[in-house]
Amino acid sequence: MADGLRLRTALDKAYRPLQGEFLTTVLVELTPPRALTRLPLNLGLLLDTSESMNGEKLRRAREAATALIAALSPQDLVTLVVFNSEARTLLHSAPAGAATEQQAAEALRHLAAEGVTSLLPGIESIFYEVSRHAGPDRTSFVLLLSDGYPTTVNGYVDEDRDPYVRRVDREMHERGISLTCIGLGDAANYDQGFLRRLADSGNGQFLYCPELTDLTAQFGAEFARIQRTVLNEVTLTARHLGGEVRRLWRVYPEKKLFDDLDLRGDALSVPLGTFQEGQPQAYLLDIVTPEPPAAQPGRARLLEVEATWLDEGRARQATVPVVYELTDNERALAQRNPEVVRLATECIDALLEEQLESAVSGGDRARQTAVLARKKQLTKRLGKVEATRVLEEMEATLDQGGQITQDALARSSQATRPTERLG
Repeated sequence: MADGLRLRTALDKAYRPLQGEFLTTVLVELTPPRALTRLPLNLGLLLDTSESMNGEKLRRAREAATALIAALSPQDLVTLVVFNSEARTLLHSAPAGAATEQQAAEALRHLAAEGVTSLLPGIESIFYEVSRHAGPDRTSFVLLLSDGYPTTVNGYVDEDRDPYVRRVDREMHERGISLTCIGLGDAANYDQGFLRRLADSGNGQFLYCPELTDLTAQFGAEFARIQRTVLNEVTLTARHLGGEVRRLWRVYPEKKLFDDLDLRGDALSVPLGTFQEGQPQAYLLDIVTPEPPAAQPGRARLLEVEATWLDEGRARQATVPVVYELTDNERALAQRNPEVVRLATECIDALLEEQLESAVSGGDRARQTAVLARKKQLTKRLGKVEATRVLEEMEATLDQGGQITQDALARSSQATRPTERLG
């Protein structure tokens, strides 16, 4: 049995004052060892074949799906579902190989782009196929490709997106099935914020693919990532909390704010999904501690961090206590951990991205200008050259009386989400 996950913790402030409430940000980094065996895949492909996918889009989708299926290993499983006005399973879950490639290629060859974008039946169908083989012995992923807004069966845009998110979240929590979404073409034609929200619920990624010629490469890059999966069903638990949890972020490799935290008593438990070979993940937990009763200088426990996972079918865990020190020493209280502070700044940048999207959606130009100015300050401080360039283009657009486009927002989001480094 290989070594387990390595846990590292750090505090933005290792000292807290003797009086008053106090906010502490805890960094939790989890790193898998390199000696672990890669897990076989249980892969689902969910392709939009609505009328808007006609022509070059559908041809590129066929190419990308065909190339991905051909790259699978014999121990992998794959299923293929398409959706337009209804969902159809073109390939029931089957082992990869020549026969499966041929069956998928034949089904893809006869696809036509028609109808509306009934995404929810597609999600139901693909999860039904993938869930039949989900388990600790393989990693389960769904890749969703779409170029349009989800619609009802009557063709109207479905404004109620919560059922989609809840469905994806349930599969992640109950069966560990991850979801990655790829938005194809101009982001004005689909809701990139919704696709990103879906991907966040499935502990996957949102990939923006404005150029059709890049689709096969996008599929390939995401496939290469999930193919390196060495652990699944990883759960992070914070026990014996010494205060109120205000917020939990995944901050590395990409930022995600966790909603609806599962807080039970003085413990918080969060499913993290999968880990890839050699790829650490890092999380920030904001905790507000109350004023200590009759506080005296000295060390105190803030919380205990526990990670659990499955290794060759056996449950394993790692635990690290997190302590801080109470003091009235002003010099000690002024100390800050630069790594945690920088990562917290990354999270603020991501929050500003959400505020920018909200301001654009509401047509509030004054708020757009204000958020852009603040966000640009942060991206410059973080050394994010591409993100800063995109923001400057948005500012120029507003100065010239234009409107910020969904394409610009998608590019800004893609530049904002990744965190370049730890340490």
